[in-house]
Amino acid sequence: MSYRVVSLNIGMPVTLHSEFGEVETAIRKQPVTSRVYLDTLNFNGDQQADQKHHGGVDKAVCLYPHQHYAYWESFYQRTFRIPAFGENLTVSGVSEHNTHIGDIYKLGEAELQVTQPRQPCYKITRNHDIEGFPTEVIKTGYTGFYLRVLKPGYVSPEDQMKRVHIDNAKVTISEVNDVKYDGNIHADELERVMAVEALAESLYDSLKRNL
Repeated sequence: MSYRVVSLNIGMPVTLHSEFGEVETAIRKQPVTSRVYLDTLNFNGDQQADQKHHGGVDKAVCLYPHQHYAYWESFYQRTFRIPAFGENLTVSGVSEHNTHIGDIYKLGEAELQVTQPRQPCYKITRNHDIEGFPTEVIKTGYTGFYLRVLKPGYVSPEDQMKRVHIDNAKVTISEVNDVKYDGNIHADELERVMAVEALAESLYDSLKRNL
């Protein structure tokens, strides 16, 4: 299965000014038109402001499904310019429902593996001046997700993202979101997610504490 890359986006941290104060963030990435080298931590020219919560090998690449933009534009009655969610990859067709933890994708010269859902934070509110935006993202499950880099290499905006492996456990991003945010989840459901070998270490630790 192949998916179309709508936009490849990179950016460095900047300071956002708002009525709530200043915040350092790299959410305001910009689309690129030429190929970019991807190593195990970042695309060249890309960096996270908060290395503790957004960086590291398990969160090297952030992907957001392109089709969700239509929902948000209808919901908020405004236009959202890509990459409105600070994602590195805006991809058409892929979603939280058809993506599993541990799935592997080929993108240009690189190979990527899905590690965990993206957790929306207050910086989305600051970036768009929309109070409660992270809560709405969680309610819809339109979170996007992170990938680790198994094989570095050059990636082009014209590349197709091809899934080359489906994880045997078939735990979807949507199921992980349910486990993270639904207070009625049972221990066996937590354990099923935690058993996936490719799950990001930080999320595993968080779910273990919940268990």
